[in-house]
Amino acid sequence: MDPSLAKTYKPEDAFFSYTQRDAIIYALGVGAEVKDDLRFLYENHDDFQVLPTYVVAPGLLANSMTSCPGIEFDLSRILHGEQYIEVYGPLPVEADLRTECRIVDVLDKGSGALILSNLTTYDKNSGKKLCMQQFATFQVGSGKFGGNKTCPDEKKCVPIPERAPDAVMEQKTTVDQAALYRMSGDLNPLHIDPMFAKMSGFKQPILHGLCTMGFATRHVLKAFANNDASKFKAIKVRFSSPVIPGQTLVTEMWQEGNRVHFQTKVKETGKVVVSNGYMDLTSVTAAAPSKQSDKTLPKSLVKSEAIFEQIARELPNQKGVVQKVKGIIVYDIMKNGKHVEYFTLDLKNGNGAVYKGEPKNGAKANSTVIVDDDDFVKLSAGELNSTKAYMTGKLKVKGNVMLLQKLQGLMAGLRKSKL
Repeated sequence: MDPSLAKTYKPEDAFFSYTQRDAIIYALGVGAEVKDDLRFLYENHDDFQVLPTYVVAPGLLANSMTSCPGIEFDLSRILHGEQYIEVYGPLPVEADLRTECRIVDVLDKGSGALILSNLTTYDKNSGKKLCMQQFATFQVGSGKFGGNKTCPDEKKCVPIPERAPDAVMEQKTTVDQAALYRMSGDLNPLHIDPMFAKMSGFKQPILHGLCTMGFATRHVLKAFANNDASKFKAIKVRFSSPVIPGQTLVTEMWQEGNRVHFQTKVKETGKVVVSNGYMDLTSVTAAAPSKQSDKTLPKSLVKSEAIFEQIARELPNQKGVVQKVKGIIVYDIMKNGKHVEYFTLDLKNGNGAVYKGEPKNGAKANSTVIVDDDDFVKLSAGELNSTKAYMTGKLKVKGNVMLLQKLQGLMAGLRKSKL
């Protein structure tokens, strides 16, 4: 790898045109639905809008670096690591575009090379600058070439806040999601051809990372911009793990001023698939009350919260419980079949801890308990038998089931305190 030589590369500009139909197909590809997202799906809507992340389509077309000097490409070891998008105003409903590509740097990450490329897109006819993107492409096994490890022009991710999310949205992808999304230009066979996927090290075709980003973008816009794409300024994401079409995406969001931090998980596995993401908005507008069911319930409506507060108070009285349990248990509290809150019992480290949210500092849960808010209250009060709840499906456990039996003393202490 020769970063200095790579940065001299100036490929020909790429040209891309789209119509309202193309924008609608993209919106469908990232999960837009007629019920809530008509402005992205109906060309005659009074406020028809193009989702801002659609700019990845011309970006992918322009981000062709296979002939770039100074970079030894091996497409079989290429991963899309991160993505940054910044727009300078709402996208036109139809447009002819021109995109420039420049190599920002090639960073030596040890286990591989991180290739940073900036894509700047203009309206071909007016010359107006519409957006800038930064693709971070990781080539496994191409590191240790003596290059820089960081770059001042790199658009970096930001860690999510260490507190419970302010809003959570959940949406199931379809088994055909990748087939639909690829109609917007990303025709990589990895996302549809089972044989190609196996050759690439996957058991089956995976969803495009940029498709997952599109879902997360819609979730944040719905929760904090009243579904108005004109409030979008910028987004940054890191692609952490693949998604299989048909899995359920859960986006957790934290508001800090006009920036919304977020991460997206797969509900069925608990894996984080988009990490350390953020979206900058021109202003924040809470979602309409009618859409409250899509968001995290107000904390006052999560009855289990009081129980976990009591567990935290009872924990010091349970001498030796950490040595006995030696595990981390996460409770996934549900309401009407939807996730509303996580609580963690860390009975593995130090003197133990109880807090909202998932395990901190990258720790992994040994057991995950999925239970309805009302049923957890009944279980804690002794009004619902845990074995019966487990056998009837009211209580589901992923991981080490036996770990829960070691909590009997702690839960008995709660009942004595008349929770």
